Amino acid sequence: MSANLYDQTKEIGILRALGFTRFRLILLYVYEAFILVMASSFLGVIVGTIAAFTMVLQFSAFVGSPPVMYFPWIQLMIIFGTAFLCALMATIGPTS
Repeated sequence: MSANLYDQTKEIGILRALGFTRFRLILLYVYEAFILVMASSFLGVIVGTIAAFTMVLQFSAFVGSPPVMYFPWIQLMIIFGTAFLCALMATIGPTS
């Protein structure tokens, strides 16, 4: 996100010339970072869950027991919280 903002310095200057305040500009790029990070985190969790479920099914087929899967909700919240904080910090620094 930081590299993306450094590449868009001309666009940031144009937006400032059009009347965007500094706060509004930061908010715009925070929204962009939030959408990118949350979408990638969500897709990563979906792919990981599908892979884990297929492994649970394979293990239960080998052992002969019913499939039991545990989803780590606390780790999911930690992942999303950390992703949001990283997106926020990567955006606020270069835009201010």
